[in-house]
Amino acid sequence: MGKFKTIFIVVLVIAVAGAAGAFAAVEYHSLKAVVQDRQDQKDAAKQAEIQEKEAKIAEKRAKANAKKEIEDAKKGVVEERDEAIRGLISDMRLSKTGDGSTYYEYDDPQEEGIFIQPYILKNTDGDAVIHVILRHRGKRAVGFNGVDIQTGDDTIFHVKATANVVTTPLGDDGVMEWCDEVADAETLRAMKAVAGKLSGKIILPVMNGSHDDRRLTSSEAQRFKNILELCDLLNSKKFAAANT
Repeated sequence: MGKFKTIFIVVLVIAVAGAAGAFAAVEYHSLKAVVQDRQDQKDAAKQAEIQEKEAKIAEKRAKANAKKEIEDAKKGVVEERDEAIRGLISDMRLSKTGDGSTYYEYDDPQEEGIFIQPYILKNTDGDAVIHVILRHRGKRAVGFNGVDIQTGDDTIFHVKATANVVTTPLGDDGVMEWCDEVADAETLRAMKAVAGKLSGKIILPVMNGSHDDRRLTSSEAQRFKNILELCDLLNSKKFAAANT
């Protein structure tokens, strides 16, 4: 083989080998890019899955925290309400009836005069209702039929005896005329007016007035306020229990 032919073959072999190498290199880099792209997609999908799981965990944690905050708030309200109830009943007498109802009441007045004595009866369903005992104690009966409550020059509430008035002899101490009834709207308005000012006047509504007319004592006015607040708390406690 001649020298020129030999050189031509060598060059041809090198050229072919070089072209094949270049093509292989291109194919390699293309394949590498495809593999990397697929790996990137897998990594992105995995990262998205991780983020989705973390988001769900965070959402679940946020809901749990919000629920705990609500429960803590409710617990705080309940504790505060129960503490208020304990304070209000500290000087009351609590007693149970045969059917399980509960009385919340103050001691009966023993002195002569006219009185409006509020108390609460809570039945077995949890409903608390204000009642009042209207009372007159004196040497003789006056035909008692209720009292007036005055809280201002032109503000008078007529608390009438809507239940039967009972006259009870007290021996040498005279008689007691009294009735026990559910507090009607006028009575509750009178109590709220007294509670708002912590003062008022109780009047025996008879012709020419009565020596029994007097200013309510501060303790009487405070008892009106306490009974009103206690009734609201007892009923709110029932409402809360029914909605938990």
